[in-house]
Amino acid sequence: MRVAVVPAIFLTTLRLAGQEPEIQPEANPAPVIEEAPLPIAPVPVPEGIAALPDNPVAANFGIPEDITIRDEGPSVEYDAITGVALFSGPFHVSTDNGMKLRSDKARWEGKEAKFYVDGAVKMTTEDGTEIFADRAVADTKTETVVLIGNVSVYRGSLLQRGDQVTYSWGEGKFDATGLRAGVDPLLLEAGQFTIEERDGKQVYVGRDAGVTTHDVEQPGFWLRAKETTIYPDDKVTFKNLRLYAGETPIFWLPYLSQPLDSDLGYHFVPGARSNWGAFLLNSYGIMLGGRPNPETGENEDAWLLSRWHFDLRTRRGVGTGVDLIDRRQEDNPNLTGLSLYYTNDLDPNVSRTGVSRGFVNEDRYRFALQHRVPLEFEKDAEWRLDANLNILSDNYYLEDFNPDLFRNDPSPDNTIGLFRRDDGTLFSLFGRVRPNEFYRSDTRLPEIAMDFARRPLFDLPILHEGSVSFGIVQEEIGHASMSAVRPLLTLPPGDPRVPLLMAQLPAYERRILQTIRSLPPGSAAIPGLVNQLFSPGYNRFHTYQEVSMPMNVGGWLSLTPEMGIGYSRYSDVDGAAKSADRTHLHAGMEASMKFSKDLGDVQNRKLGLDRLLHVVQPYARFSYISTDDLDPLFPSVDRETFSTRPQPLAVPNFTAIDSLRDWSIVRFGMRNKLITQRDGQSFDWLAMDTYFDTFITDPDYNRNFSNLYNDLKWNPLPWFGMSLETQFPFIDDGSGFSEVAARANFMPNENLEFSVGHRLLDNHPVLRDSQRLDLRTYARLNDKWGVGAFQLWELDDGTLEVQQYTLHRDFNSWVGSVGITHRDNRLEDEFGVIFSFTLKDFPSASVPFKLDAQ
Repeated sequence: MRVAVVPAIFLTTLRLAGQEPEIQPEANPAPVIEEAPLPIAPVPVPEGIAALPDNPVAANFGIPEDITIRDEGPSVEYDAITGVALFSGPFHVSTDNGMKLRSDKARWEGKEAKFYVDGAVKMTTEDGTEIFADRAVADTKTETVVLIGNVSVYRGSLLQRGDQVTYSWGEGKFDATGLRAGVDPLLLEAGQFTIEERDGKQVYVGRDAGVTTHDVEQPGFWLRAKETTIYPDDKVTFKNLRLYAGETPIFWLPYLSQPLDSDLGYHFVPGARSNWGAFLLNSYGIMLGGRPNPETGENEDAWLLSRWHFDLRTRRGVGTGVDLIDRRQEDNPNLTGLSLYYTNDLDPNVSRTGVSRGFVNEDRYRFALQHRVPLEFEKDAEWRLDANLNILSDNYYLEDFNPDLFRNDPSPDNTIGLFRRDDGTLFSLFGRVRPNEFYRSDTRLPEIAMDFARRPLFDLPILHEGSVSFGIVQEEIGHASMSAVRPLLTLPPGDPRVPLLMAQLPAYERRILQTIRSLPPGSAAIPGLVNQLFSPGYNRFHTYQEVSMPMNVGGWLSLTPEMGIGYSRYSDVDGAAKSADRTHLHAGMEASMKFSKDLGDVQNRKLGLDRLLHVVQPYARFSYISTDDLDPLFPSVDRETFSTRPQPLAVPNFTAIDSLRDWSIVRFGMRNKLITQRDGQSFDWLAMDTYFDTFITDPDYNRNFSNLYNDLKWNPLPWFGMSLETQFPFIDDGSGFSEVAARANFMPNENLEFSVGHRLLDNHPVLRDSQRLDLRTYARLNDKWGVGAFQLWELDDGTLEVQQYTLHRDFNSWVGSVGITHRDNRLEDEFGVIFSFTLKDFPSASVPFKLDAQ
């Protein structure tokens, strides 16, 4: 049965009216009779009816044959003169075409050909529509049912509510005038709203309709349009759209198609920044691809998300671009699709930091492709083609237009590769290209590798893992560094420009230049070091294979001995160094024990404790490697980066192949865990790992002992947690430096939350000393107002680097915010302001005022 609905409708997600306790009928309600019958004496029920409650009784009272009545109550009273039959219930009536009516009590008015049904009434139709009401009147002459009082109509995802609805079982239609309805999460109101079938899908079309999500009697906002079409779980389209705040119109669009997907639809961000001026960032997301429908023109099974950008910046001009993302791919933050952006920069020399740039072309652009193409070559293996390409107009583009990406990846990579993966191996054939010559980067054309995961060898208790690779590797200095490097090769010692130029260079180039400048003029080592600085390169074959055998001794001691052998061949070496062969021999052992003690039924809700188990795991790891040393002037490319963390002792995890050198290290440590119960499962209430290295042969700084490392995580409660990483010398001079990195998150009450972080680095041989403190906080002042703040201090030189302050105002359905930021870049200050207007009541629908802060 098809049911056409022509109401004014409004959505709610509350329970159906007939299910709510406050509208349930009394235990034995009196029947409601519009025309009181003459006093009559009850007559016995026809024989067989009471004894057989499932038998139809309609024929006994002159009820039409297409209507079936069953009364499961104790008695039926009938007056043959007036034609009134009283059914004591539970009462059931149904028609041939599938309409069913149930209630606690009913009467049949023979002369009027009507049923009067009272109590908690429920009616269902053949297509599954359910209606709940307090009372119903069914007219067999007109074949209609009028349901009255607390009416709730539920059909699929549509819910309608009101005081009265009329259903024609002959035509299979509703007249729901006066009802309100909606489709989650949208609340709807219209002069006329109909349910239609389009391409096999149910849609809701409203004329002179209103849409909101503010579920109160007087909503704070409405989106009203001449015609509104709702595609459940997909989108809403508006023709001649007007946005109302209360009853005041504040925005108009001739047409808008707004998906119920936060990635789609129209978004904008207004604000101002020192290096941008006033700005308005606009984007609109739509789905592309799929098969076009000839009737509607819309694409079915669309798979390509496209976000189109049109940005206005008063100091920089107009910028346009598009992002294309394949929605068929698994959710992977590294697969961001294709991004294209271009702007003709009005002033490309504007700098956030105040550092002079020299010439920068006004044509600024970015081409980025992070995409994966699955290939169906084998059933038992996964083949894929991965692309990670980032082509930029200049080395300042990310700093100017993508500051978030610049902070995380200031020199993005450019690779494309073919990969095959099965349960035990990973095959790689990839190349690295160098389109951005202003960065220091390497090229590999190509590199081929096979990696073997750790697995049993020939069904023995011995495990094997390893790798084989060959690559043609070339590295070149970035053009952006040349302006600082060339003067540093010739400036005399003590020149005041040297520290300023050194500060502009990456750590690796700075260290080579410091070495060059420390040598006497004419030293034979200088040409090789200059070659390392500008363009090192070689061809390299490398392999490393390792076997291990985990054992358990006495049921309490775990031992894993390891042995490995590797070989590296360098040929066609650029520079003063010659071809080289290296053999790597490795031996190691890992040992650990585990002890536990049940601390009993420790209960403390304030600390999040429900029983407590203490687990202690002492461990030790020995790693020895002997290898042939490379020439000090060898142009290393795969080298270690400067870090404060200890080096990995597992050789397969050591990817800086050119930095492999003799070492003999023993790492001692102990893991401590306090484990409690939460949600029926074990939960790490506190975990700490304490360890240090003893050097028999130190590959770096000729140490006897490393620092003492402590890594701690404590998460006692959902509203409190902290982490702490420390290292400091504790025997001899250790590693010679200290580091503390701590963070705590705290929400003392529902109106206040904050986090504080601190990082101290002191006396590192390469990295600069630093002591940074940051504080993030948000306070809810009352039901309407809230404030937030973020501050970042560099305590080493007493600079408050970043200040951000936000003010939030709740307008019932809207949240308005303004944020102000100030950044001290030492040479030049940076200021910014951003405005935000968010519809908080749209949990899964994005309407035209969704803001994504840049």
